[in-house]
Amino acid sequence: MTGRRWFHVGAHAGVRDAVVALLGAPPTEGTLDSLRADDLVVVEAFADLGHRMDVVGGHAFAALRASKEVRGVSAYAVIRHDDPIGAQIARFCLADGTLVWDGVARLIGADELLVAADRKPRPSVEALLQLIQASLTREGGASVLQRLQQWERDDSLLHRLQDSETGLFDGPYASLKLDEEFKRAQRFHLPLSLLLLDIGAGEVLPLGPRRSELLAEVAGVFLNACRDIDVLARFTETTFLFLLPGTGPDGASVLARRMLAGLRSRTFGPDLVLDPRAGLVTAPATGIGDRKLFLSLAEVCLRRAQAGLGDGGLCSSWE
Repeated sequence: MTGRRWFHVGAHAGVRDAVVALLGAPPTEGTLDSLRADDLVVVEAFADLGHRMDVVGGHAFAALRASKEVRGVSAYAVIRHDDPIGAQIARFCLADGTLVWDGVARLIGADELLVAADRKPRPSVEALLQLIQASLTREGGASVLQRLQQWERDDSLLHRLQDSETGLFDGPYASLKLDEEFKRAQRFHLPLSLLLLDIGAGEVLPLGPRRSELLAEVAGVFLNACRDIDVLARFTETTFLFLLPGTGPDGASVLARRMLAGLRSRTFGPDLVLDPRAGLVTAPATGIGDRKLFLSLAEVCLRRAQAGLGDGGLCSSWE
């Protein structure tokens, strides 16, 4: 044991004595509230911790979860030799490992605990930063953070990905993100909604200051309604694409109707009244196996909305 503190949670004297003999040091007195980074916790994963009222929930697996809430703490569970599922439950509760109590006086599989006990304390973040800075000073280089800040100040790449008139992303970047987000949604079975919205300003937008005013208002409506994680892009002259990660049909419908209402409330003179329409589709869904079909289905919904179908200018794939 390298001076590392360890805590015992349980009431079995035999288990406690076995761990003391293994680690060569008595447990630290205190409750789980006093844990700090690099502490070691050994929890008896028996059915009842009885008097240990300091344990949230009063049982061992709650103690494991509470221990792991402190970053850097190592938590190990001691299970009975005749417990067929204790190890699996302990792992589910974030235990770093398990030991088996033979029911008499011996812990089985304690090598992993010895390795954890002899592990050197982790250096603090401040100490690591000081080491990096000292190394860079000697070598005359730039840190990763400094490079990132330099790239953030260099907005040439961002400009290449943006639509010059609205400041939103352009079509090629939207296509790239569509492929990425669709694969992510398929792999992790997460909802992904795709909205195509045509602002309904006719086939040709006005020229001059009125065009700039119109596109600035449109972009403002979209930016105010969407989240930071959503992808907003100008897909064609008058059609915009929205990728909404983690958003199911209900949330996407609410967002779409909010943007449609926001556009309809804007006026640009008597000869230019917006009549926006939108098509909405959500994945994963039966029959949608790739992003091309995903996008095509959204376009079909948009065309249906433009033909007067759907509800309030919105047509979705599940209607």
